[in-house]
Amino acid sequence: MQVRDTFLQLRNMHEFLQTRRERFGPNFAHGYFGFVPFAVGEPDLVREVLLDRGSNFSSRMGWDFSIGRLFEGGLMLRDFDDHRAQRNIMQSAFRPAAMRGYLDIINPIIDDALTKQSAELTFRFYPAAKQLGLRVAAELLLGVSLDARQGRKIGRAFINAVRAAVAVVRRPVPPNLYWRGMRGRAFLKNYFTSQIEERRRSERMDLFSQLCRASDENGDRLTDEEIAQHMIFVVLAAHDTTASAITTSIWALGEHPAWQDRIRAEVMGHPSSVMRYEDRDTLVETEWVFKEAIRMQPPVAFMMRRTVREVQLGPYTLPRNLAVAPVSLITHYLPEWWTEPTRFDPSRFSPDRAEHKQHPGLYYPFGGGAHMCLGVHLATMQAKAFLYQFVRRYEVSLKGTGPTQFQAIPIPHPIHGLPVQLRGHAPPP
Repeated sequence: MQVRDTFLQLRNMHEFLQTRRERFGPNFAHGYFGFVPFAVGEPDLVREVLLDRGSNFSSRMGWDFSIGRLFEGGLMLRDFDDHRAQRNIMQSAFRPAAMRGYLDIINPIIDDALTKQSAELTFRFYPAAKQLGLRVAAELLLGVSLDARQGRKIGRAFINAVRAAVAVVRRPVPPNLYWRGMRGRAFLKNYFTSQIEERRRSERMDLFSQLCRASDENGDRLTDEEIAQHMIFVVLAAHDTTASAITTSIWALGEHPAWQDRIRAEVMGHPSSVMRYEDRDTLVETEWVFKEAIRMQPPVAFMMRRTVREVQLGPYTLPRNLAVAPVSLITHYLPEWWTEPTRFDPSRFSPDRAEHKQHPGLYYPFGGGAHMCLGVHLATMQAKAFLYQFVRRYEVSLKGTGPTQFQAIPIPHPIHGLPVQLRGHAPPP
């Protein structure tokens, strides 16, 4: 049964989950790569797991198998009091003044990438989004250019570490994938550690430098080891999940040109050629489109946890050390909560409908509760900044044969890379 379930999930995760939900309800056990996680989709139970007021569900233990050694010490791989203390210090790197500075870094990179992109050519959007995401991550988070020799080394190290997270062989035996990933981690750790003292003394605005200077209300700072661990994880989370979310948004615009026209009209109502910080909250329909795209293809579909003791979750008695995963790909498609959940309908996020606000455990594309993604506002701002410039310059159409199919793990992406064609859009005089 586990082998069959694994095959079905690898072939089409969304179809597998919906078939199981229709048969067993929103919560069920399923086999996957040799273990049996308990999928949780019911909003009440999702909320209970993610809030975890009783400290019953370990995020570190949940993620340890896939990314534990590669991204050891990252925020998602910490629990309870330790997690709260680390998160509290890191919050200062995401305050409004810092966020405004981040947008000043992001906008020129997007402008340069879109200026170099040729219209009238068919290309695969997802690989291009990944490359842009890595470039943004390097300059925004680290303050280095991928065009520089050191930047290219950093880029390769991150790519190897990310690929190793899904390696079948989990031992670092040269020259296998996992070995390359662990070598990449070692390189990154040495790089970050060697830079910390200089970054603490600097006034640089990249996130790495801000994290080196960050402190909580008591003046407590992160250790050098903790900074290096967090940065290795932050770059993974920032460039991969954001590239996924932007790609899904472009798929939605190509699939639904009427909505493409609507957000273009909204963006064209702003005089600036790039999104200004004060424009973020005025791009109302652009945000609806983004939210609906990541409802349908959430950047992280599984919130992996393990029980640290026997615990009662609703009607279920869960044993100690059970893998438990709130699954947004289940919750985001519950027909009892969402109107026609398989239909792309950004208006469901409008104030008069606000379907996502019916229950606090109903919508969680970037996680929720204690481990809500610390960079969610940065990711959303980056996606909006990209869409703002993109629709001012281009009209996009999909060029694949048949419906676009997505692979849900490890990070959602179109199976064939999302072939698209762009046509230049002349801005008004």
